[in-house]
Amino acid sequence: MRLISLTANKDTFHPLKFREKGVSYIVARQKNPEQSDKGKTTNGVGKSLIVTLIHFCLGSNENEKLAKAIPDWEFTLTFEIEGVRHSAIRNLKKQDQIKLDGVEMNLTKYRDFLETNSFDIPQNIGGLSFRSLIKRFVRPSKESYNLFDSVASVEPPFARLLNMSLLLGVDVGLVHEKHRLKKDKDRVEAYLLNLEKDTIFKNFFTKDKDVDSELLDLDEKIKKFEEDLGKFQVAEDYHEIEAKANDARRRLQLASNQTIIVQNTIEHIQASLKITPDLSADRIEKLYAEVGIVFPESVKHTLGSVMKFHSDLIKNRVIRLEGELQKLVAQMKRIDQERSNFGEELDGHLKYLGAHSALEVFLNLSKVLSDCKSQASRLREYKKLLETYRNEIQNLKVALAQETIKAETFLQNNAALITANTAVFRGFAKKFYPDVPSGLSVVNNDGDNQIRFEIVAKIQSDGSDGINEVKIFCFDMTLLKLGFRNRVRFIFHDSRLFSDVDARQLASLFKIVSEETETNDLQYIATVNEDQIKSVEPYYTAEELKMIINDNVIHTLTDENAAAKLLGIQVDID
Repeated sequence: MRLISLTANKDTFHPLKFREKGVSYIVARQKNPEQSDKGKTTNGVGKSLIVTLIHFCLGSNENEKLAKAIPDWEFTLTFEIEGVRHSAIRNLKKQDQIKLDGVEMNLTKYRDFLETNSFDIPQNIGGLSFRSLIKRFVRPSKESYNLFDSVASVEPPFARLLNMSLLLGVDVGLVHEKHRLKKDKDRVEAYLLNLEKDTIFKNFFTKDKDVDSELLDLDEKIKKFEEDLGKFQVAEDYHEIEAKANDARRRLQLASNQTIIVQNTIEHIQASLKITPDLSADRIEKLYAEVGIVFPESVKHTLGSVMKFHSDLIKNRVIRLEGELQKLVAQMKRIDQERSNFGEELDGHLKYLGAHSALEVFLNLSKVLSDCKSQASRLREYKKLLETYRNEIQNLKVALAQETIKAETFLQNNAALITANTAVFRGFAKKFYPDVPSGLSVVNNDGDNQIRFEIVAKIQSDGSDGINEVKIFCFDMTLLKLGFRNRVRFIFHDSRLFSDVDARQLASLFKIVSEETETNDLQYIATVNEDQIKSVEPYYTAEELKMIINDNVIHTLTDENAAAKLLGIQVDID
């Protein structure tokens, strides 16, 4: 890809026609360098706007500030890819559409066209696109000139590495895979930590109990309940038999009570039968004779009658008691038989009830067993979940270790590639600082992070003013010269890159781009301030100044008036 021209649909716009090979400078000149009228230069002269418009025509996101400031404008960027010229037109009122070679299409389709024709991006590698890569050749903003490997104020290290790796010929698959594995590992570790620390989640599964101990207790209970249920027989007539047993128990109790009553009566009768009169009539008469009392015949006759009556009474009483006793003995035998029958009936019922159970008892026991199994299952799920995450973490650690080995093997097998890249970068750096160590290294990063390789461009003391800018220039020129996996043949630099560069190094820079672009059929475009050009004049002969600088100035923008600025009108654009 080369840039051919940038034009607009307004006559006031200063069209830019770039040299297709070699160097193109757009010079910014102040009418009165000693003065600074900021009220006249809210948009400067349009140097940074050129970069914005190039990106706008190369499919950048919609630009609301431009649309608000110059809503009726339309810009055309003509560019060439592999010898085929294309024209892209984009209108600020209809920014979601691009007209490519006369065919209108949406931004996505246009970006796909640019990506396919400009870069060789491996499939299934997220994070690489035309837009992310073209920014390495046209740094889009002021923040793009802070670091050699970053083109945005906020660009994640992985994004930087991924894009750099593609353009340096480094295996982006290795870069992408470590990033993916580390993200997965971080995600799983976070989930595991949440599982272990989240009291609500842990309480749901464990009820704040020790998992292993609780499982042992539950397993013992489950085994016992299963054994009990295995022996369990449910009787549909359980409650009927239970009622009969209760009735038999009641009747048995009544019979036992009757037995006690009858037995007591028998014992009382038996005791009564043993009672006999202590004195006979003769004994009474003898006792009275001993004390000198003699009964007359009439008294003796009466006493004899009384004694006979008493004897008859006792005999009758004995006969009656013996009769009652026989009845009671017979009643006792009947009661004993009833007790025996009631006892056998009760034993039968109890044996049945002992072997069988009511359905609700069975269901209650089954529910307890089910609850125990549910608790055990929940605990095992929790334990299995933790084990799954721990196993996954270990698997990811193994995969990361294997990827580290692959990366080391890649570096060993591609040592010549790395050496060649370093040589190109050092070649540029040495032209600025012949005696200063410099280099471009690619080192395998085996740390617990998402970064596969550490790619470092180094010029000793590059923290000093100007040296960092030289490093950025050398790195960008290295990417352009290497041409890995891309067909971009130009670099565009904003004048801010040159602001802090020492005049001698700046003179070397302009000379380098003049030589490199001609020798290698490349294109270099830059905006340059007039004072920057004046600063290098002492280091060139008149012929060199003409050949390196003056002959390559394609346009000059000034702050003399609005018409001399890029848009040719006065507008306020941030």
